[in-house]
Amino acid sequence: MKNYPLPFYIMLLAFSFPALAAPLTEREELTLSLNQLSQIEASLHRAQQSARTGINERYYFDYPRIHSDITTLRSGIEHYLTPARAQPRDTATLGGQYQKEKTTP
Repeated sequence: MKNYPLPFYIMLLAFSFPALAAPLTEREELTLSLNQLSQIEASLHRAQQSARTGINERYYFDYPRIHSDITTLRSGIEHYLTPARAQPRDTATLGGQYQKEKTTP
Protein backbone atom coordinates (compact mmCIF):
# COMPACT_ATOMS: atom_id res chain seq x y z
CA MET A 1 0.00 0.00 0.00
CA LYS A 2 1.31 3.42 -0.96
CA ASN A 3 1.82 6.03 1.76
CA TYR A 4 -0.15 9.18 0.98
CA PRO A 5 0.16 12.45 2.89
CA LEU A 6 -2.33 13.13 5.68
CA PRO A 7 -4.32 15.77 3.72
CA PHE A 8 -5.09 13.09 1.13
CA TYR A 9 -6.77 10.91 3.75
CA ILE A 10 -8.66 13.86 5.18
CA MET A 11 -10.00 14.78 1.74
CA LEU A 12 -10.86 11.14 1.07
CA LEU A 13 -12.91 11.01 4.25
CA ALA A 14 -14.60 14.33 3.50
CA PHE A 15 -15.68 13.16 0.05
CA SER A 16 -16.65 9.69 1.26
CA PHE A 17 -19.12 10.95 3.83
CA PRO A 18 -20.60 14.17 2.49
CA ALA A 19 -23.78 13.75 4.54
CA LEU A 20 -21.78 13.70 7.77
CA ALA A 21 -19.70 16.76 6.98
CA ALA A 22 -21.27 20.14 7.67
CA PRO A 23 -21.44 22.34 4.59
CA LEU A 24 -18.75 24.98 4.45
CA THR A 25 -19.61 28.63 4.51
CA GLU A 26 -18.70 30.88 1.61
CA ARG A 27 -15.81 32.35 3.63
CA GLU A 28 -14.46 28.86 4.39
CA GLU A 29 -14.75 27.81 0.74
CA LEU A 30 -12.92 30.94 -0.44
CA THR A 31 -10.21 30.46 2.18
CA LEU A 32 -9.83 26.89 0.97
CA SER A 33 -9.53 28.24 -2.58
CA LEU A 34 -6.70 30.55 -1.47
CA ASN A 35 -4.86 27.56 0.01
CA GLN A 36 -5.36 25.61 -3.20
CA LEU A 37 -3.99 28.53 -5.24
CA SER A 38 -0.87 28.44 -3.07
CA GLN A 39 -0.49 24.72 -3.74
CA ILE A 40 -0.97 25.26 -7.47
CA GLU A 41 1.67 27.99 -7.44
CA ALA A 42 4.14 25.71 -5.67
CA SER A 43 3.46 22.96 -8.20
CA LEU A 44 3.89 25.38 -11.12
CA HIS A 45 7.14 26.64 -9.63
CA ARG A 46 8.47 23.07 -9.47
CA ALA A 47 7.32 22.44 -13.05
CA GLN A 48 9.01 25.64 -14.21
CA GLN A 49 12.26 24.56 -12.55
CA SER A 50 12.23 21.26 -14.43
CA ALA A 51 10.96 22.65 -17.76
CA ARG A 52 13.17 22.10 -20.76
CA THR A 53 12.39 24.87 -23.18
CA GLY A 54 14.97 25.53 -25.78
CA ILE A 55 15.29 28.33 -28.26
CA ASN A 56 14.05 26.05 -31.03
CA GLU A 57 10.88 25.04 -29.19
CA ARG A 58 7.75 26.09 -31.03
CA TYR A 59 5.41 25.87 -28.05
CA TYR A 60 6.12 26.53 -24.43
CA PHE A 61 4.13 27.02 -21.26
CA ASP A 62 3.76 30.67 -20.30
CA TYR A 63 4.66 30.51 -16.60
CA PRO A 64 4.80 34.29 -16.04
CA ARG A 65 1.26 34.69 -17.38
CA ILE A 66 -0.23 31.94 -15.21
CA HIS A 67 1.55 33.33 -12.14
CA SER A 68 0.06 36.72 -12.96
CA ASP A 69 -3.41 35.20 -13.34
CA ILE A 70 -3.10 33.41 -10.00
CA THR A 71 -2.01 36.67 -8.37
CA THR A 72 -5.08 38.37 -9.85
CA LEU A 73 -7.36 35.60 -8.57
CA ARG A 74 -5.77 35.69 -5.12
CA SER A 75 -6.04 39.47 -4.80
CA GLY A 76 -9.70 39.38 -5.89
CA ILE A 77 -10.60 36.74 -3.31
CA GLU A 78 -8.60 38.49 -0.57
CA HIS A 79 -10.23 41.81 -1.43
CA TYR A 80 -13.65 40.18 -1.14
CA LEU A 81 -12.80 38.49 2.17
CA THR A 82 -11.28 41.63 3.70
CA PRO A 83 -12.70 44.65 1.90
CA ALA A 84 -11.18 48.03 2.47
CA ARG A 85 -13.19 49.91 5.01
CA ALA A 86 -14.30 53.43 4.35
CA GLN A 87 -12.18 55.90 6.23
CA PRO A 88 -14.06 57.82 8.90
CA ARG A 89 -14.86 61.28 7.70
CA ASP A 90 -13.39 64.28 9.41
CA THR A 91 -15.84 65.84 11.76
CA ALA A 92 -16.03 69.55 12.31
CA THR A 93 -15.05 70.80 15.72
CA LEU A 94 -17.95 71.26 18.02
CA GLY A 95 -18.56 74.82 19.18
CA GLY A 96 -20.02 73.86 22.52
CA GLN A 97 -21.77 77.21 22.97
CA TYR A 98 -25.47 76.80 22.25
CA GLN A 99 -26.94 79.78 24.11
CA LYS A 100 -27.49 82.99 22.15
CA GLU A 101 -28.57 86.33 23.37
CA LYS A 102 -31.50 87.96 21.74
CA THR A 103 -30.60 91.26 20.24
CA THR A 104 -33.18 94.02 20.51
CA PRO A 105 -33.83 96.10 17.47
